[in-house]
Amino acid sequence: MSNKEIANAFDELANLLELHEENEFKIRSYRNAYLTLRKLDRPLADLSDAEIQGIKGIGAAISGKIRELLAGGKMKALDEARAQTPAGVADMLQVNGFGPKKVRAVWREMGIETIGELLYACNENRLVEYKGFGLKTQDDLKRKLEYYLRSKDKLHLDAAEAEADFVGAWLTGKLPGAFVSPVGELRRRCPVVSRLELLIGFNGELTPAFDGQTLQLEHEASGVYHARLESNTEVVLHRCLAEEFGSKLFKLTGAPAFIDAFVKARPGLQFKGLRTEQEVFEKAGLPYIPPELRESGSALELKNTVPELIGEQDIRGVLHVHTTWSDGLHSLREMCTYARELGYAYIGITDHSQSAFYANGLKPDRVLAQMEEIDALNAELAPFHILKGIESDILNDGTLDYADDLLRKFDFVIASVHSNLKMTREKATERVLRAVENPFTTILGHPTGRLLLSREGYPLDWETVLDACAKHGVAIELNANPYRLDIDWSLIPQALERGVKISINPDAHSKAGIHHIRYGVMVARKGGLTADGCFNASEKFAGKA
Repeated sequence: MSNKEIANAFDELANLLELHEENEFKIRSYRNAYLTLRKLDRPLADLSDAEIQGIKGIGAAISGKIRELLAGGKMKALDEARAQTPAGVADMLQVNGFGPKKVRAVWREMGIETIGELLYACNENRLVEYKGFGLKTQDDLKRKLEYYLRSKDKLHLDAAEAEADFVGAWLTGKLPGAFVSPVGELRRRCPVVSRLELLIGFNGELTPAFDGQTLQLEHEASGVYHARLESNTEVVLHRCLAEEFGSKLFKLTGAPAFIDAFVKARPGLQFKGLRTEQEVFEKAGLPYIPPELRESGSALELKNTVPELIGEQDIRGVLHVHTTWSDGLHSLREMCTYARELGYAYIGITDHSQSAFYANGLKPDRVLAQMEEIDALNAELAPFHILKGIESDILNDGTLDYADDLLRKFDFVIASVHSNLKMTREKATERVLRAVENPFTTILGHPTGRLLLSREGYPLDWETVLDACAKHGVAIELNANPYRLDIDWSLIPQALERGVKISINPDAHSKAGIHHIRYGVMVARKGGLTADGCFNASEKFAGKA
């Protein structure tokens, strides 16, 4: 092991011990060892035991641990500390500027065990009220977490889109006349993008695009350029001639299953050298199939019945919105006037219910006070309409969070699971079913509780849940927050077959959060959702689905 690797082992050990509030003297000793060893100009592997113990601040105990690392690459004390620390919590210690004390606070006090959960908590302003945090600290941490996630292999849809937009603008600026488009998973609007790919149709040299900083070329083979952005995101660039851009765009967009089915269905068909993608479909005698639907060969069965997929302009009401009454960043008035400015017809305010103490959930007296404020705003902002809603926790036994006499006062109720997420399929299904059967439930919120790239959702018997939603007129939320995008798009066809409406909701905790509707629409299109199947695509709120 190198000196740097050995030093880092002591740094990790010190952090883990501080996380678990172990002996302060040991922690200080290991930190000093880290600082000392990383500066040594001679390899530790070349030193004798006596020479290592002779290094200032390195005694017999630390010397022995160094010998463990040199002999087998492991240290017993470090392995023990790792064993008692959840992997996601240990990951948090890798985030620059987020030390053991703060990690311990969010872990022990808030029950957060992964990077993704922590980032989501920042988005919901959960850290603002905790000692040692605050809005400025939360915003700084959010930026650091986003950077950390960008350094990983996979990207959330919103991050992938932002990076691709930047690369596209950079390339068209550096390569005048070039055709540039995202391809692969991003163009198909997959909720998680495993690699960022773009196609460049250009007949000149690509050399001007690689400046060694903004876009760094790592290697190239057969017209495929692997590059890296300054943010550390890897980008794969496919290069073709401008006159074959359409053919390449088609080939690089579709998932392998779609492309294979397309080729097998039309043996011998040549679609090379076409400038536009539309020409490919015309040559195959097919209507244009939107990129979002090109995951499998089943899209080819649509033939002349490709649906008119939902668009952002079809969403008329903003449902699932939090304000400063619970854990939102902006006031009730600010959220409502902003939604009106964006052109929406109505907004549904759904602050957290009383059991969500961590999110300043509303006790019954505060619910009634908020309703009074909504009444006053409705009179002022008409014809724009504000709906009195709540995001009610689904409690462990499947009941909602308030008594019936209060629940009936709401215009609508989003029922969501927020606690005790580690459930068996049977338990989760039973809990959700009881909430769906409640006569006051309007929408089943983020139905699996998943956080993409961080937390798998709890398992559900989806046939049973969807049947229950159909029977009781309950819509299912497609939570548009790019860290959720829950219900998964692949389940939308099954919901539509049963007549269950999909409500595309931003779960907005700020004015900017309303714009997350964009990502919900993207993945809803993958599931074949049309405006007719969308709960909040009507001009007026219709209540129960």
